[in-house]
Amino acid sequence: MVSARSGALLAAGLDLGGSSVKAWVAEVGGSVVAEATEAVVTRRPRRHAAELDPVAWWAAARRSLRAAVQGANRPSGEYAGLTASSLRQGFVLTDGSDELGAGVLNSDRRGATQLDRLRRDVGVDALYRTTGHWPAPELTLPKLLHLAEVEPDRWRATRRVLFVHDWALWRLSGEAVTEASYASAGQMADVAARCWAADLLDAVGIGTDRLAPLVEAGTAVGRLTDPGLGLPLGLPVIAGGGDTQLAALGAGGLADGVVTVVAGSTTPVQAATAAPPADPLRHPWVSTHLAADRWAAETNAGYPGTMLAWLAGAAGCDPAMLWDRAAASVPGAAGVTAVVAAPTWSEEAWATKAPNTVLGVTPATTGDDVARAFVEAHAYAVRANVADLERALGAPARRVVLTGGGARQPALARLLADVMGRDVMVPAVAQPAALAGAAIVARACALDAATPEPAAAVVAAGDPAPYEEPYQRYLHAHAVLRTHLPEVDG
Repeated sequence: MVSARSGALLAAGLDLGGSSVKAWVAEVGGSVVAEATEAVVTRRPRRHAAELDPVAWWAAARRSLRAAVQGANRPSGEYAGLTASSLRQGFVLTDGSDELGAGVLNSDRRGATQLDRLRRDVGVDALYRTTGHWPAPELTLPKLLHLAEVEPDRWRATRRVLFVHDWALWRLSGEAVTEASYASAGQMADVAARCWAADLLDAVGIGTDRLAPLVEAGTAVGRLTDPGLGLPLGLPVIAGGGDTQLAALGAGGLADGVVTVVAGSTTPVQAATAAPPADPLRHPWVSTHLAADRWAAETNAGYPGTMLAWLAGAAGCDPAMLWDRAAASVPGAAGVTAVVAAPTWSEEAWATKAPNTVLGVTPATTGDDVARAFVEAHAYAVRANVADLERALGAPARRVVLTGGGARQPALARLLADVMGRDVMVPAVAQPAALAGAAIVARACALDAATPEPAAAVVAAGDPAPYEEPYQRYLHAHAVLRTHLPEVDG
């Protein structure tokens, strides 16, 4: 817990992720004062389903928020507002008063049944041009189409479709709104116009009657009605935004020419732009950003963090120990190639993924070499995604920023700087999303506090030459595996 100076205005927030709910209290324009985490369970009742239990998840959210407020131990009058963030693409259906069954999470893939329909009836070019997203089963639009088809009674009873962030605000204030970056990430917004894609939604039968009014991040949507959180009733409840956008904002990633790498279980690679980019290859997903005049262009390096955690579990050690083992190997991992991250972000690459595979193992291969191959795969995938994002934006990035849980491992920043041959900046802040959330509260409450530009360590560019052949080998292996051994129903 970070000590705070008495009398500074405070913001509180919730962040709902796939495995935990985090709550935080931060000084407006300052630092994080207290935080708390509660684990939540993703239910998987059938193949490709990923659901949340609204009762259990909201109980966890309330416990975490109460704990953070208690940990802050500050007078209730110092709180300026309360906000939220969450995973994207997930949603909860309500009848206006109560939730209608389980919520659907971002990793749920039931939308796969509707992709051919969208390609046929809308067309990929038109879909991408309007929404900034190509067809993918995890997106909200195809998941809603699937639900409306297979659960017509539940769909008819639905009065509001709320993204997980929106649902949290509704639970806190009783007001139903949707923040624009969630509508965008769900493939349901006219991204350029920053509004619901009404014509598209009408054409596919979803319509807009069940959708909440669209608001920008930093909009005060209502006032706190829950007396059991330790916060004052009537506290302004303020729209937050997508988790990756918040992390990028808090890490200083809103400026032109900055690419933010958010290294966690997955690794989004995102840049803020002054206008939605029009990529003829349709690679990056494009959403509204947390400032009303900015957009987020995003690719993703897949699940390298998840796979490193898997390797640690298989080896019976902590993931941090794998970095020590990797350091004992050599650049190129003694010829071992781990295809455990995604160098390409596109509709085609998503539809035909390369299987997670380790190649080049011989009797001379050590565990250190395998660990090295896994962490190098992360860096190779980031390098390829940054290059593709720069191509789509038509200009090289002037700064690469590394944040997320992976940024706590100094060896990752060093490896990225070596593999890419460019400086990597690591903000000296452990909770960038909380600081961004506090800045959003300040904006909504007209307080004189800008998003802090965090101090950052600069990891100087290294020599990429030792990694060039292993990098090309990794790209080739990924392409061959994706073409000839594509992952089925991954």
